[in-house]
Amino acid sequence: MLKKSNLNKLFILLFSLSVFLFATTNANAAGLVPCGVGATDPCTLCHFIVGIKGLIDWGMGILVTVSITAISIAGVMYVISSGDPAFAKKAKDFVTSVVIGFALMLGAWLIINTTLYLFSAKAGSDGKYNLGLESKNWTSFSCSTVSTTMGTLPMTGEAPISGYTKENFNFQSGIDAQMGDASTALQTLTVCMRNKLGSRMTINSISDSAGLTHCANSYDSSCAHTAGSCHYGGTVKSGSSEAVDISTKTGLTVDNILTAARECSAGYTKDESSSANHVHVSTSACKNN
Repeated sequence: MLKKSNLNKLFILLFSLSVFLFATTNANAAGLVPCGVGATDPCTLCHFIVGIKGLIDWGMGILVTVSITAISIAGVMYVISSGDPAFAKKAKDFVTSVVIGFALMLGAWLIINTTLYLFSAKAGSDGKYNLGLESKNWTSFSCSTVSTTMGTLPMTGEAPISGYTKENFNFQSGIDAQMGDASTALQTLTVCMRNKLGSRMTINSISDSAGLTHCANSYDSSCAHTAGSCHYGGTVKSGSSEAVDISTKTGLTVDNILTAARECSAGYTKDESSSANHVHVSTSACKNN
């Protein structure tokens, strides 16, 4: 018959092996990092939250395996105690510790799932779920938006555009006629933001319906923007527009647009949504207005 000390060593070996096999198997299959697998699936704040939730679920799986194994070991220890009160007490204490640990972990898991479910059930002012978090059911969550710590951008599911052409953009009525006034830097900035924001991006202004040259050189009341605006070249005086106005009336939030502008290295931004339903974005060459 095996000595109790040898049995303990055997149980510890089997216990460690079971945890190792469970952990390695599930780490490969669980998909603990739910993003970053392609250009259209960048990691976001929402994905960070879902990723932490995945780690917690993974830990719960390990805990269940540990608990079952530990209780089995304690049961065997109790059976072979052969009337040894000290050994029997050790087995009982082992089971008590396992049950308490499992109850604490289960309680934390329930609190986290409930919290995430409540967050995913609340829609924001733009009709999207908070943080882009959506619940498939009470214990499973996914991300519906591309988001960052500074805000959220809608997941477009669209192929990126590569050119500054009329077909690739939406415009407020008549504004497409201003496309030719954009500087090379503004064209690059606008294409970048279009790829961040998707087809809901609508351009409210590039230069001016009264004419860029007129407003830059002979400014009067017919000009829509302020004198010296980046829409007229600003301090750069390049003869081209260095600014674009992006509408906030097509489902994009101010935060969406500001985040895209920052990620595309814009030089200056101004929230004009309360007065003109758009956000003003200038190139890095023009930072005045």
